[in-house]
Amino acid sequence: MEINKEKIRILQYYYDKGKNAAQACEKICAIYGEDTLSKSAARKWFARFRTGNFDVKDEPRSGRPEIMEKVERDKHVSIVEITKELGIDHKTILNHLHKVGYKKKLDVWIPHTSLITRQKLRELGWEVLMHPSYSPDIAPSNYHLFRSLQNSLNDVKLTSKEARENHLKQFFD
Repeated sequence: MEINKEKIRILQYYYDKGKNAAQACEKICAIYGEDTLSKSAARKWFARFRTGNFDVKDEPRSGRPEIMEKVERDKHVSIVEITKELGIDHKTILNHLHKVGYKKKLDVWIPHTSLITRQKLRELGWEVLMHPSYSPDIAPSNYHLFRSLQNSLNDVKLTSKEARENHLKQFFD
């Protein structure tokens, strides 16, 4: 379960107020929903706060360094070979390689260009904002408006600027 920075800051607020991890977890889950935060995650963050670490970034994890060592040593290595050598499920290997940004092209493992971009953004400390889902309220254009305007212009010849302006005024009135 991944917890976002906002929830971590709320946890820190409850920590500063003298609440315990279970109380903070209950309050956050009451507001944001039952699956928002587990008590074990809250305890982990509270333990981190007690050490004086208030950084909201999660600690880097080693992941599966042995997989990366094999791929970096031999870019042509197959998942089957890694599975046999390390005794790790092939799906786990594939998921890990895709997660760290590797793709297999022409039998060679190569880092995906988006990995380089993500690393640069992380290095610069930039936060990537997700695109909002489509909403007619925030759409830059209105399909129905332009369809109606197009229909009103069918078989109409507007030869001057004044004619165009008059036609638009009539259309919108």
